[in-house]
Amino acid sequence: MKLELKRYDVELPDNVNLALVITGDISDGGQRHTGFVVKDFFGDVWLFHLASNNVYIKSIFTSRYHYLLVPSLEPETELVIISFLAVLYGVTEGKVPYSIGWDEKQYFDSGGGLVMDNPGDGFTCATFVLESFKRYGMDMVARETWPLSPEDSAWQNKIIKLLDLSPEQFLAQVEKVGKYPRFHPEQALGAAHHFTNFRLPYSVVHPAGEEVVAEMARLSA
Repeated sequence: MKLELKRYDVELPDNVNLALVITGDISDGGQRHTGFVVKDFFGDVWLFHLASNNVYIKSIFTSRYHYLLVPSLEPETELVIISFLAVLYGVTEGKVPYSIGWDEKQYFDSGGGLVMDNPGDGFTCATFVLESFKRYGMDMVARETWPLSPEDSAWQNKIIKLLDLSPEQFLAQVEKVGKYPRFHPEQALGAAHHFTNFRLPYSVVHPAGEEVVAEMARLSA
């Protein structure tokens, strides 16, 4: 199946209530952003996304965004992820921490609440998407295949200085710079497009992410 983004003004199919969104700069090295688009019982469409440190947002779906359907997403899984996103928004009051690290651990309890054991725990917008899928059996990426790069370290060093972090959080993030790979927003969409039942390596997800950016450019032309 060809990877194809849809414009925000193209309605979600009748049988689809959850998809992924992306927005941002389409140039090489540009900053992009991802999250979920959800259709509620009334047919209204909302975004759930981690915008910054302790800024987990439910917002209106606007023309800034394009969306991607997730081929392997079953209706039952779709419903529990939607419920999870809404419950998390309620119980945290939008306070979900940001972190450049992403570990192999349980970040949520059985009720959908956050489990943050230290000040360095949290997500980027992309790892929040990937961890949310992983929580419901859709473990999409083989993290051990992601490379560490000087470019990603430079981005990590820059982004943590732009966030509203407590001193304790900031010091914890400084310790993570260069030690964790960066998962780009477009890679989250690329992984979701190609995922079946197996964790995908960087060699598959990276070019898929480039396809996502090319689709962004096509729709923005």
